[in-house]
Amino acid sequence: MRTTWIHACLSKMLTTTLVVLVLPVLLSNTASAYTPEQQLYLDTKKALDTKQMGRYQQLRTQLGDYPLAIYLDYHIKIDHILNMPGAKAKAAIEEFNTMPLYNSARYRYLMKAGSQSRWQDFLAVAPNSPNDMRLQCYHLRAQLATGDKKAAYKGADKLWLYGYSRPKECDPLFNQWAKEGYRTQELIWGRMLLSFNAEQSSLLSYLSNKITKHRDDAALLLKVYKDPNSLRHTKRFRSSQPIVADIVDAGLRKLARKDLKQAIKLYVKYNKAHRFSAEQSKQLNHYLVRRALINQDDNLKSHVDNSLVSLASDELFEMRMRWAIRQQDFTTVTNYLPLLSQQAMANSRWQYWQARMSADPRQSEDQFLSLAQQRDFYGFNAATQIQKPLSLNDAKLVSDTNLRAKLFDDAGLARVVELRALDKFLDSRSEWIYLMRRHDGPMTAEYGLYALEQGWYDLSVESSIQGQQWDALNLRFPKAADAEFVSASKKYKVDINEIRAISRRESAFNHYATSGVGARGLMQLMPATAKQTAKKNKIRFNDVQDLYKPQVNVMLGSAYYAELLKQFDNNRVLATAAYNAGPGSVRRWLKVSNGSLDAMSFIETIPFTETREYVQAVLSYRMIYQQHDNPNASMFSDKEMNYVY
Repeated sequence: MRTTWIHACLSKMLTTTLVVLVLPVLLSNTASAYTPEQQLYLDTKKALDTKQMGRYQQLRTQLGDYPLAIYLDYHIKIDHILNMPGAKAKAAIEEFNTMPLYNSARYRYLMKAGSQSRWQDFLAVAPNSPNDMRLQCYHLRAQLATGDKKAAYKGADKLWLYGYSRPKECDPLFNQWAKEGYRTQELIWGRMLLSFNAEQSSLLSYLSNKITKHRDDAALLLKVYKDPNSLRHTKRFRSSQPIVADIVDAGLRKLARKDLKQAIKLYVKYNKAHRFSAEQSKQLNHYLVRRALINQDDNLKSHVDNSLVSLASDELFEMRMRWAIRQQDFTTVTNYLPLLSQQAMANSRWQYWQARMSADPRQSEDQFLSLAQQRDFYGFNAATQIQKPLSLNDAKLVSDTNLRAKLFDDAGLARVVELRALDKFLDSRSEWIYLMRRHDGPMTAEYGLYALEQGWYDLSVESSIQGQQWDALNLRFPKAADAEFVSASKKYKVDINEIRAISRRESAFNHYATSGVGARGLMQLMPATAKQTAKKNKIRFNDVQDLYKPQVNVMLGSAYYAELLKQFDNNRVLATAAYNAGPGSVRRWLKVSNGSLDAMSFIETIPFTETREYVQAVLSYRMIYQQHDNPNASMFSDKEMNYVY
């Protein structure tokens, strides 16, 4: 049946008129909406879920090698696989090696084998250390049980030396390792320092009871943890022993989180007394200077400037220049630019600022001309500034007939097609990512073009990422959910390219996207914001699941963005920043800058890296999208350019 199914797909694919193989996502599916094979699969799955095994076996036989049948086979086989000997289990798990089920099966087998101390079985499936921490502990325990003590205890050293507690699966390993004398006093002290810096007080206290060689030092470390300002009594810490330097180092880092000025003052004192090694002094000062650059306290500026050259860090140089830009101190920017590494200086960001501050107009124009060849925020701004067309550098990717004919050679595509048809959206994304990882750049691009034709816009974007097709703008910036964006744009009088650019940055058009903090859908709305916006604009919104529906999400996101535009007098720079960081943060930043910055300076000095990059990305994406409709549009309106931020 599988060969017939694939040939049918190929036949449809190669006809002149493209036939869409999948049903629109989020359509209300009924039995009549499915093909006979799809309905048979759903009936078979239902029989399995309800444990009607006789009916399941009958339907499964009829299903043959339908692409999604392997999902049913997995659920039937997995319990048996978990109890197999290692070599047989490995072979059975390999049946699923081209799909996400492979990692699930492997993980479940290893967890069960480890929990049952089936060490030979464990090593047969995982001869090398896994990525999961619990499985790493099981792997080391397996090595120990099978006689490879050297490798097991070497691994235990590394795992144990960590500032947080480890999972309980590690306890038997650590207990045996400690019993045989491998948990040295030096290792205990090292972990105490790590737990101190991680502010894990319970672990720190526990470890202090394991110290025998440096009990007085351990007690002193605990006192400094409770009161890091006790370091002001420098005579108590005058010993030249490295262990005392460790205590002072850890204490100053903790103090810096509460009283940075005092921490730097004490650092200078201890450093003059040669309390630290050269490397320790440099690392500690890097930490303190970085915090000073985050706080941007003018009282600490002299220490920062006296330290930066010797620290020789691109990160710190860049942070100092942003501080100077916020204060419009371009002399300082000019002084630090030449100190950047060649790699950092190649970044268009600093090429822009170098061109902008050049005293030679001809040199500045040449630099802007060069910069304008780049497709990014600074390149687009440079092009606008010197009145040149944007350099989109579009690969204008087109289909390759030979590659197109091979798409269904990988069974993963057939599974994606069926999963999308059955609205198994998340499963289809997982399958797609695995599919992309199996192929080279050209083939990945061909899959991306196919996804684009099917309207799988999130998958076309994913193809460009997995295949590193950065110049394939048709894959990277599709006009996804076009009807929804058109409707919302008209209703709330917002530019369609702006809301589309926001969605592209927020979710890459994955309408089931969910962030770590709970933002959902195409335009990544928080439930509370969605509820408030829905009430204010009389938009139907029942629960958070509605945020996964494009027609609801785009309408709510557009309404919210329109509110932000209204709050910030139609300034898209401020509204975009507020969409990411909240309007309160933007008002706070404006209060600090107090009308002293131009648009580029304001964006460059946004304190949150995420928001700074977000604003730059959304503005750039809008420029790309609007090239079709208005290629002469500028990144900023005259009002935005002339506004003092």
